[in-house]
Amino acid sequence: MLSLFPRFKTRFLLWSGLSVACLGLLPVLTPGISLYILLIFAIISVFCIFVSQYLNAASMHSRQLNRLYNQLDVEGFLKEYEPHLSVKLNNQNLYLMVRLHLSNAYCAQGRFEDAMNLLSSIVIQEEKREAALLARFTIASNLCYCAEQMNNLPAAKAHLNDLLRYKKELEAIQTTKKPKQRITFSTELNEQCFKLLSTGKADIEALKTQVQQNNTQQLHRITTSLWIARALLAEKNHREAKELLEKIVNLAPNLYPGKAAAEMLSALPK
Repeated sequence: MLSLFPRFKTRFLLWSGLSVACLGLLPVLTPGISLYILLIFAIISVFCIFVSQYLNAASMHSRQLNRLYNQLDVEGFLKEYEPHLSVKLNNQNLYLMVRLHLSNAYCAQGRFEDAMNLLSSIVIQEEKREAALLARFTIASNLCYCAEQMNNLPAAKAHLNDLLRYKKELEAIQTTKKPKQRITFSTELNEQCFKLLSTGKADIEALKTQVQQNNTQQLHRITTSLWIARALLAEKNHREAKELLEKIVNLAPNLYPGKAAAEMLSALPK
């Protein structure tokens, strides 16, 4: 996490160096002090400084994500977060996380091709099969959702097939683990969106379960609500669809879901 925020990494190095230097003066000021004790103090001091700066970096990262997912300030988020792309990250999870969050921000602006190009450029270097499959599963899910947002059925179908294949392989791995250690993988949202695009119908209740939890992020809520509204319109439920579309426009008038919702409202019969 420190790699994403150079100033916290610099503080860690400076304060650690200063702490060790101060401890190095103790033998001069206090003759006879045990070098073993000094070494323990130095290790504890450096560790505490590391934890402090790591928590600062994690807190800063959480504030950046909150700006995107709950405050819906996509422009502000991108201004702060896009520089992370230029940072060389040796940690594969951190490398993947940065690109997934940025792809979500691009989608929020309706920049689906930019999101797909970024996702397609990700290089997976995981040595463990399960970790590599999980990364591919996550990328395929986002690619499928981008294609669905663009109404690109052939691309959505291809990515959905990949997604379902990765899910099957991951679930096979889970059967070798103890029940409490197993992970579940959901493709419900991608499948319902594809179903709506390809058949004109979707399971509205299944879509609603995606946003019914109180801790659902606002960006996910409005994006999924747009699909719910589309499914409602397909069933000629104009009243409920209108109420939902108006909420989306009020929450995010300048983002893709808000603009799309406004267009759908204007097309509704008076």
